[in-house]
Amino acid sequence: MSPRTKEQFEEIRRKSIETIKKAAMELFARNGYHSTSISQIAREAGVSKGLLYNYFESKEAVLHDIIMEAVEMGEEMMGQLLSSPGDAKEQLRAMTEVTFEIVQKDLHYWKLMTALAFQTDVLASLMPELKKKQEELVEAITDLFRRLGAEQPKLEALYYGAVLDGIMLHYMQMEEPYPVEEMKAFVLKRFLPEE
Repeated sequence: MSPRTKEQFEEIRRKSIETIKKAAMELFARNGYHSTSISQIAREAGVSKGLLYNYFESKEAVLHDIIMEAVEMGEEMMGQLLSSPGDAKEQLRAMTEVTFEIVQKDLHYWKLMTALAFQTDVLASLMPELKKKQEELVEAITDLFRRLGAEQPKLEALYYGAVLDGIMLHYMQMEEPYPVEEMKAFVLKRFLPEE
């Protein structure tokens, strides 16, 4: 048997980190962050505590990686949408469609992220960074509404975000019977009326 290559070791490392983060998310959402131990995370991930500590220095570091990965995913998506060709109307349409699509594609993941988000004491150390990212997002969406000619673009952006958040929470709670496609069409009609 030949020795593993650097690429093979990196792939093993990447898979182990993802397995640990997935196990931690499940436990944090199900049991609460404070009630979850490093030992439980290791056991759920099927790795030793030593290996877990090889990748993460603490439970807080695991949480930080989980949250920041979701934030970076959102930032990347927004960056692509806002730099794509097309006018503000096309960009807002794409943003709405992608938002619905990513939640529908991995509902379980977003339920776990939402459960974490509601544990505000847990996120206290991340709040300054998260608040800054949220302000940047609101400003980007405000600019979209400004370009669409909204009278109060910032309020329109905040309202748009609240509508999407509310719909997604309802969808996460009700799942299958929730009319998610109809709601997407309704949101598009409300924010992008036909001229």
